[in-house]
Amino acid sequence: MKKNLLLLLCVTFLVFACKSESVEEQEQEQSLAEIEAALEEEILVPESEVDATLVINDESEMAQPSNTMGTTFSIGMSSNSTMGTSGTLIKECKVIDADRDPWGAQEPTANFWWSKTADGSDYFDPSTYFSTTDSHSLKFLEYDNGTANIIGTTIYGTCLVTVNVWLKDKKSWADWSADGGGHKKEGTAGNASNSEDMHFYVIDHKRSTIKAEGGDCVQEGTFGVEQRPDPNDDNTPNYGVHIGPGGANYDSNVGAHGLAGWGWLIDKVTCERLWLIDFNFRLECEPVNECKECTGDVSKLRLKFDWCNSKRVKIFQKKEDTCYGIKIFDQTLEPYETFVVKGANHDGSFGKYIYIYIDGCYYTKIRTDCYLKIGPGYEKGVFKVKGGASTEGGKLCEYEKPDTKCYRHWVCYYYYKYCKYGY
Repeated sequence: MKKNLLLLLCVTFLVFACKSESVEEQEQEQSLAEIEAALEEEILVPESEVDATLVINDESEMAQPSNTMGTTFSIGMSSNSTMGTSGTLIKECKVIDADRDPWGAQEPTANFWWSKTADGSDYFDPSTYFSTTDSHSLKFLEYDNGTANIIGTTIYGTCLVTVNVWLKDKKSWADWSADGGGHKKEGTAGNASNSEDMHFYVIDHKRSTIKAEGGDCVQEGTFGVEQRPDPNDDNTPNYGVHIGPGGANYDSNVGAHGLAGWGWLIDKVTCERLWLIDFNFRLECEPVNECKECTGDVSKLRLKFDWCNSKRVKIFQKKEDTCYGIKIFDQTLEPYETFVVKGANHDGSFGKYIYIYIDGCYYTKIRTDCYLKIGPGYEKGVFKVKGGASTEGGKLCEYEKPDTKCYRHWVCYYYYKYCKYGY
């Protein structure tokens, strides 16, 4: 009898406990739903009014510069954008125009040559050479996955050339020559260089573009770029693009770090080879781990989406000095995902602001003209700066922020913690 009574009490307790637990679970679910609703309402409230001078039209939505879609990184994993990853930047170099020695009396100082003739016989025509100015310059960026990027602008007269040439498959001379590659030694610095000191790339025609604008251009438009001579043709030598001491072949600075490479501009649709081009320039490189205060304009930002739900995020900037917006990022971001945006102006900058939209609604803008010394640690709403670069200062240094806390982020953190992990 006593045993049966104890059993009955135990069953009664379990039923009561289950009912209590069910009520608590319902209350917790209701509480979390209320928190989530409040958070969703908050994130869609603009932190400031829309800039009345910013014009977003159909053309703004269609615009998507090829160099702006960076790699995004989720918690514990990475996912590539449509343009793919470029690895980790390990070296950033300023391009210095070569003095064209020993032909300096007949050829102007330049970094890029674009022949107007099919056979390249106009080597002594000054109008085929493009060079650096205060407003237009090139950079050489090297990554740890064997790729590199020649990027920026160069100019002759009214012809502005925007360069975005990607190099791939970096090899030492030993590996390059073992695969049948050669070293094109010519000019003052080139003839004095040593093959063993060089590294070699091939132009990645799938990613490379050159855009020409202005009346002095051979032709205006955007063209593809292909390696010359054809590395897949057994009847021609394979020179690739070489870089190293004396690499700027036509330059008087023997032993100076430089680059030379040759290519065709091609029709992007038919792949027809149109014109001969080459690069020939010296390089001044800096380690990327040395940061500098924001100088000039911001050209790149690595941002963290500090929110607990996935959202579609669009980012715009003003195109050059106009009021018209141009889209530089459009992607659905996962909670706490990190992503990269790059400037779309001719110098790679954003201009004064970038404008951020969440789920189609304007959210906030971030000042990017270096008036604000932005850098890692800067926060604007639910976006945190994790890294970046400016046009004249390179890698951004840490932002010195006041010691403040945002209640919203704490609530979001605990909501995410309870919903996702059940703590």
